[in-house]
Amino acid sequence: MKFTMTLSLLGLAALAGCATPPQPVGSPGKHLVYRDKAGNAFRQFDYPDDAFCRKVEALAGRSARCQAATASGLQARATLRYTPPGVLVEGHYADMSRCRADTATMSPGVELVNPCRTQ
Repeated sequence: MKFTMTLSLLGLAALAGCATPPQPVGSPGKHLVYRDKAGNAFRQFDYPDDAFCRKVEALAGRSARCQAATASGLQARATLRYTPPGVLVEGHYADMSRCRADTATMSPGVELVNPCRTQ
């Protein structure tokens, strides 16, 4: 799935680090929230800290921003592990169908630890 591959590449690129640190784009926080054009959250990843979140945010595109608070209205979640370095990331999704679609195929470097479940 295209999103899963993008997620994997973003995660691995963020974990590998960059030659220059990314410039802050969103507000400080460890929750990377994806929003649709109407501003509704449809996906969120909880990273270990703001610095990790910003690395991924810099590669994620305009629909994703780091924020301090969790997004409301997300109804499903799954736990992923980025390897290396073995970081656990909680993913939150608009609903079970979005969660299942996004986690159906995991790319190299991303492992599904806990499958989709309701929040």
